[in-house]
Amino acid sequence: MHNFQQENIEFICNLAHNIYKIPIYYFDSENTLTYEAALDFRHNPLYTSNPAIITELFTEMGSQHFPVIRETLYHEKFFAINVHFNQECKGRIVVGPVINFRMTEETIKITLRDLVTRGNKEEIKHYYDQVPVISNFNFINLSMIIYFMLYQQKLELADILLNNEGLDQNMLEIEQPYSQIIDGRQNNLVHTEIDKEKKLLDFIRLGRTDKVLENFHAIHKQGKKGVLSKTSFLRSQKNIAISLITLTTRAAVEGGLYQEIAYNLSDLYILKLEELTESRAVDELIEDVLIDFAERVANSKKHKYSRPINICQNFIFNHLNKNITVSQLAELTSLNPNYLSNLFKKEVGISIPQFIQKTKIEEAKNLLSYSSYSLAEISTMLNFYDQSYFAKVFKKFTGCTPKQFINQN
Repeated sequence: MHNFQQENIEFICNLAHNIYKIPIYYFDSENTLTYEAALDFRHNPLYTSNPAIITELFTEMGSQHFPVIRETLYHEKFFAINVHFNQECKGRIVVGPVINFRMTEETIKITLRDLVTRGNKEEIKHYYDQVPVISNFNFINLSMIIYFMLYQQKLELADILLNNEGLDQNMLEIEQPYSQIIDGRQNNLVHTEIDKEKKLLDFIRLGRTDKVLENFHAIHKQGKKGVLSKTSFLRSQKNIAISLITLTTRAAVEGGLYQEIAYNLSDLYILKLEELTESRAVDELIEDVLIDFAERVANSKKHKYSRPINICQNFIFNHLNKNITVSQLAELTSLNPNYLSNLFKKEVGISIPQFIQKTKIEEAKNLLSYSSYSLAEISTMLNFYDQSYFAKVFKKFTGCTPKQFINQN
């Protein structure tokens, strides 16, 4: 730093805070908080204060010459930059907390349970609601901006990440695999051959429900099961199942299943898996997963459309809350709007606007069946300009009004 002055530090802190709305603190060389740009920011009720957790996070930071990034057990992130002048560390700027995703009541509940922590859930929820949400990429870039304001030196994002990895002394050590390989050979137990695994996933991609279970059971009998937990056979079984669900999900997407359907289905199966308490139930769930994904792929393959039409349908499915136009789809597929309209109707049998409406009504039926949203909320979510028009379109495709549909289901 060319000219150390406390007022310059305060100016940088205040400027960055005003732009990014993130709490920023300055601690002097004695680790005393001398400046704070945080307005009425409330600290995490699970800590005594923000300065207290900051001191704990950066005690071992030393006199590093790059931004140091730390994360708490509660998913909050901070970074700190030492302020050097004449080869002396005059203090430290600390920025945070931020979080990378919005914490819902469910994620808060799970976090507290996992950490065996007790606290007022309502108070904690209020705290998380005020914490700025920012991506890792943007957060690290902010550290580069502040560093440049201090030293007029450019940093590379990759260097910051590598330097921070170098600070972590708690590197995980794993056992060498050779002893397990030798034991497996002696007992004639080896992991499933990769070609058999690929064959199973190919049957998922092709939607071959008749072959999926047959192939799975052949693998199940032949292969050695990995041990993915040393403390519980059931936990090990669940971990293997999660790996298989992940592979199956990707194979189904490659086979033509809508990505959002596939990944949400995967999440639901993993949540269901975690509720199971018996080994046999895990095996049964895996079979359900394989058959379900294969059947869904088979159903999607009944309609074999050209690539532009598949692109359009995927886009429509993922943007049902938006106003989708033919021009937008034409630009997406690099086709003339009139040509795309004719091609779509020829392959699908209905026009693009009709397909959009039909898909929105299918989504509305799911929302009415599986969510607690009101008719007005669903109408707004699916971008209908008023509730009466939504009801009219709904009846056109289902033969009944939304209220009649609710009563029937």
